[in-house]
This record gives sequence, structure tokens and C-alpha cells, in this order.
Amino acid sequence: MSRIVEDGVEAGTWNKYESRNPVQRWLVGRFLGALGGLARSCASDCRTAMDVGCGEGVTTALLRDCGLPQIRGVDFSAGILNVARGRNPMIPFERQSIYELGEAQRSDFVSACEVLEHLERPDEGLDALARVCGRHCLLSVPDEPLFRGLNFCAGKYWSRWGNSPGHLNQWSSGAFRRFVERRFRIVEVRRPLPWTIILARPK
Repeated sequence: MSRIVEDGVEAGTWNKYESRNPVQRWLVGRFLGALGGLARSCASDCRTAMDVGCGEGVTTALLRDCGLPQIRGVDFSAGILNVARGRNPMIPFERQSIYELGEAQRSDFVSACEVLEHLERPDEGLDALARVCGRHCLLSVPDEPLFRGLNFCAGKYWSRWGNSPGHLNQWSSGAFRRFVERRFRIVEVRRPLPWTIILARPK
């Protein structure tokens, strides 16, 4: 899949999920496995679910397969949503900015995987997720500076010192936990190299 850029922002994570590099495929497999394990742990407690910043729908389909009912995907990009609908025709997808999420999108389970590092206003994004989260929130970001270091060692984004395009915010695992605790109560943290994944409940 080619890059999709909308409103000056690169949409989706094609280079992660479609990599042919065996090491990257192994790392991404561990990441998706950790996401799936946390999702399954709370699926029976949920009647509705929403994947915010769903991109191509990879995580949305994963969450559905983990038993989360009535799941839908939300993303700002019309182009990337067309890709998601083509790959997952049985899942509803809608165009929506994270900042504009409101009561109509309220769900028992809300996820935002690989989203917050891309936001110009991450605090507002976290506030929006808390606003629509009924019971469980699943969040993930790259673990910095480890993520950048691995990129750099792999010969990627040297001119950016390993920082992936579109990554506006960098959190270490501890810093991300403190950021999330502003609006959520942490339930579990997993760190599949090189990401931080947090399962939380609204305060």
C-alpha cells in the first residue's frame, strides 16, 4: 500500500504492518499479541467498542477477533478509511477527528493504538478518550528514546535522528504512564519491545 497523506498528515501505519523485514515482523507480532491479550481480558465486560485512529483497520480487526462486540473504527483520514473498509467490509468505519469525539461515540471499550504520538494536542486527545470511554481504555505509543534508537541503528530516518515521520511526541514508558494517569487509572502495563501498552479505566 502506498503512503496516504491528508491535510499534511501521513495516515495509517503501512510501513509497520506490511514490512517484509523478519525482525520487524517478529516485533510487530509481539506487539499485536500483547494488544490482543489485554483486549481479551476485558471483552466479556463490554457491549460496545471503538478503535480511535484505526488507520487501515488492522487493530480494529484484531480487537473484533478478540471478542469485543459491536466494534467500529474511527479515523480522521477519508483515504485510509477507504482502505480499512476494503479490508474489513463487515466492520463500520467513520470519519471523525479524535478532538471532536462526543457522547454519540461513547463506548464501553475505547482504544487508541499508535495515535497519541501523532497529535499536535495530545492532552486534548487524551481528554477526548476519557470523555467517550465507559469502562476500558487501551493505549499504546512507541517507547522512547528506545524506538528512535532502533530506527537509527536500522538505518532509518537518519536525518531525523531515528524519529519516525509524523511522530510529534516522545514518551518513555514511565512518562507515558504519568501522562495517562492524568485522566485514567492504570490497570496493566505491557512493554513489548519497543512499545508501551497501557490498559486503563476512567477515573
